[in-house]
Amino acid sequence: MSEHLREQGEIDPAKLFDLLNPQYMASPYDAYRVAREKAPVCPMAADGPWIVTGREEMAAVLRDPTRFTSRTNTHGTYGFTDECRELLSGSVFYRIAPFNADPEDHGRFRSLVDEAFSPTALRRREPAVRAAAGALVAEFKDSGSVDLLAGFAYPLPLTVLCDIIGVPAEDRATVKGWLGDWLLMQVLPLPPEDQLRCAKSVLAYEEYVRGLLAERRRQPADDLLTVLADAAAQRDPVCTVDDAVLALLVLLASGHETTTHLITNTVHRLLGDRKQWERLVADPGLIPAAVEEGLRFNTSVQGAPRVVTEDVTLGGVAVPAGAKVHAMVAAAGRDPGTADDPETFSLDRTDPPRHFAFGHGPHSCLGADLARLQGRVALEALVEAVPEMELAPGFAPQHLPGGLVINGLLALPVTWPTS
Repeated sequence: MSEHLREQGEIDPAKLFDLLNPQYMASPYDAYRVAREKAPVCPMAADGPWIVTGREEMAAVLRDPTRFTSRTNTHGTYGFTDECRELLSGSVFYRIAPFNADPEDHGRFRSLVDEAFSPTALRRREPAVRAAAGALVAEFKDSGSVDLLAGFAYPLPLTVLCDIIGVPAEDRATVKGWLGDWLLMQVLPLPPEDQLRCAKSVLAYEEYVRGLLAERRRQPADDLLTVLADAAAQRDPVCTVDDAVLALLVLLASGHETTTHLITNTVHRLLGDRKQWERLVADPGLIPAAVEEGLRFNTSVQGAPRVVTEDVTLGGVAVPAGAKVHAMVAAAGRDPGTADDPETFSLDRTDPPRHFAFGHGPHSCLGADLARLQGRVALEALVEAVPEMELAPGFAPQHLPGGLVINGLLALPVTWPTS
């Protein structure tokens, strides 16, 4: 805790942002509210990251990729052993991902991949998204129960993104395992043996993607792999093959996990207040409002990490160069200045509040419209197929660790009557 805060006796950020506390993991929003009111920019500990919960301060961080860089975002939040670092040294793990590059390079790369997520491309892809959701629902609708996360919310965005990228269907279970290991290295402090196992898995994952890119040079297809493989082969490439490999790893992880937990967090909220779910069943026209409210009220993305490149003053607080800053974008959705009664989940907002669920500024989420589309399609499929769905008896929510990045459930068991 900084001397300033200690002198004022206001808050202890280390206790307020206790990432292992089950109450914090379930709902960090009380912590955000207290921090926003008393210390919207504060260090978690003497050598820890800085936490930003004030809306204007967050916007200042996210609009300025020069002073608040995301270049090291994919290098892992926690340190690794020498053996692990040496194993990864010849990989793309410590490379700067194109999505996190400095403005000029980032802009060039975004212009290359934006078309795959444009409104026109999404209209063309919507029938495939609906078909994927329908196929998943068909697998469990007669069973009377399912873990909605494992059986629906996880495989839907994985299927959709793999289709966009061009990952063969027969490889997706293997890719899912590699993806999980890559994410573990990003967000959790792992013991040495797990670091080594995950690092070896990441190397296999990278080589697999590299092989897919080489295959697309030989046999082009209508997918993002082909776009990136062609770009890397140009005389003055927007991205190299290494850039393309890392970009695809980042895209699959960020676009998949965020949408999975958007779906489960929103359904959990709706089923927790039965009247809200019944309103959707009676009026599916409310589904877009439910998705947007889910994004505002309990977004899956909690924070956007940045590193300060020079001494700055943020919200009247001096933050030193080299400090890691987490702009807690989830806090913005419940800022009293952006919504009436922000602590209430409501399907009746005529002027939906401005949230930062998809970030803000030049590094805002490439797949925001795709995530919204999948959220709508998911709720429509569930409302139609299992309208009497409810939380499984005795369900006690357990949440993912790593609360500075993602807020989501470990499982969402639901039941419904069958004929």
